[in-house]
Amino acid sequence: MKPDPRRMLEDAAQRRLHCELLPRGGGMVAAQLVRVDRGGVVVTAPLRRFVGGEDLRVWVNLDGQAWTFEASVIRAGVPVPDRSQDGLMLGFIDRFQALGTAASGDGRLLALVPPRGAEVSLLSPPAQLVHINVEGATFAMPSSFKLIFVESGTLGFRIGAPGIQPIHGRARVQALAPGDGHLLYELRFEQVDEPELLRQAVEALSGAAEGRR
Repeated sequence: MKPDPRRMLEDAAQRRLHCELLPRGGGMVAAQLVRVDRGGVVVTAPLRRFVGGEDLRVWVNLDGQAWTFEASVIRAGVPVPDRSQDGLMLGFIDRFQALGTAASGDGRLLALVPPRGAEVSLLSPPAQLVHINVEGATFAMPSSFKLIFVESGTLGFRIGAPGIQPIHGRARVQALAPGDGHLLYELRFEQVDEPELLRQAVEALSGAAEGRR
């Protein structure tokens, strides 16, 4: 059955679920769903000032399933139930989808989630995972790959392994080096929900890099 984004977001807002916002060119911001109006979705994000017109990606975990969608800030300073002016009206909701499509057949998962567009698996072609540890990962992409991750730019990532609940966080492209027909990226993990789960997932995924050498 095709998901009903509005109904699911209304449910999440009634339960005041927490979510994550990833603006273009910025780090991940903690937020909370407040309500769904005719004009869009209202969230609170007191730790960062947003302005109208900003594009971003939203993550929310609903009953154990992570969902993501793209949106734009229609208006900032929207009144919210706690009587503050920290509310953001998000509209132009698009690409509402369940996360998990980038997992490999054996349940391993390592994917990059750019502010816009589909997530990119680092465990399947055309990507080649070279090295991974708890601090970050090194991977190669063909020079012809349509999406180039900008050096010093930030983006989301998801990681998981069999028996380990997938987690997501923020990463930064530490370095970018061109090679013969490929680009070599050094990625640094900057923020994760569960550091211990990250360590366990990295241990399980390290064999994926070693096996490709």
